[in-house]
Amino acid sequence: MSDWIYNRNGDPTCLLDSDCVRDNSGDVVAWISGRNLYSLDGNHIGWFEAGIFFDANNDVLGFFREARGLPLRPGLSGTPGRPGFSGRPGRPGFSGAPGRPGRGGWSNHDLEAYLHASRRRNSLTRHQS
Repeated sequence: MSDWIYNRNGDPTCLLDSDCVRDNSGDVVAWISGRNLYSLDGNHIGWFEAGIFFDANNDVLGFFREARGLPLRPGLSGTPGRPGFSGRPGRPGFSGAPGRPGRGGWSNHDLEAYLHASRRRNSLTRHQS
């Protein structure tokens, strides 16, 4: 079972699929472990709690339809059909989670762009090694 994750504009842009986050093309872009959000290579990039995804500054990136406690709840767009899912990459070891700052408002980052940026940074880091 997968659930759509809505961005600050109320658009469904990513999906939670068990312990991974997929983009709207079905590719894995992040991992969930407990209340922590990790990049594909295991670096901590945020938090997940009560149906809300937070960036590294503890600002809201996205949310599930039923989530409560948002800074300002947007109207929600219709839910698209689920894309085909690509295979899962190997799950990495995860880094430690930093201390969590006080909760802020909406993130300045777009949910999908934030997750893709952590994916690109990780890919560049691997290729430079």
